[in-house]
Amino acid sequence: MNPASDGGTSESIFDLDYASWGIRSTLMVAGFVFYLGVFVVCHQLSSSLNATYRSLVAREKVFWDLAATRAVFGVQSTAAGLWALLGDPVLHADKARGQQNWCWFHITTATGFFCFENVAVHLSNLIFRTFDLFLVIHHLFAFLGFLGCLVNLQAGHYLAMTTLLLEMSTP
Repeated sequence: MNPASDGGTSESIFDLDYASWGIRSTLMVAGFVFYLGVFVVCHQLSSSLNATYRSLVAREKVFWDLAATRAVFGVQSTAAGLWALLGDPVLHADKARGQQNWCWFHITTATGFFCFENVAVHLSNLIFRTFDLFLVIHHLFAFLGFLGCLVNLQAGHYLAMTTLLLEMSTP
C-alpha cells in the first residue's frame, strides 16, 4: 500500500492516508451516516410525494425505504466493481494483494453500508417481530467480509471490489 501521507494536502478523497485507522473508521462511519440519510430522505420524499407510499403499513414503508437505499448503494457498487473488473491495471496485475486508494474509499463506505444494513435488519426484526435467517446471515457475512478487508492493511482489493458487483441487482 502506498498511503498518500507526504505532508501535503490531499487532492481528493481518494488521496487520504488509508493506513490510518482514524481515516478508515471515519469513512466507515460516514458511509453509515450517508446511507442512513438516504433512508431518511427517501422516507420524507415518499411521504410527501407518493400517495401509494402513504397508504402502506409501517413494515412495507421500511421495506420501500430500504429498497431505495440499496439501489443507491447498488449504483456505487456497480461503478466501483466494473472499474475494478475492467479498468484498473494495478488490480489486474496483482489480484491477490493489489491495492488502490480509490478501493479503500469504496471498501470503507461499503463497510458502513453493510453496518447500516445489519442495524436496519435487526431493528426491523425486533420492531415487526419477524426473523429472516438467510437475510441476517447474508448481511452479517457481507459486513464481516468488508470489515476484515478494512482492518487488514495487507488484504488485496480485487476480490472485495469485484464482489461489489453482486449488488448490481439492486438498482
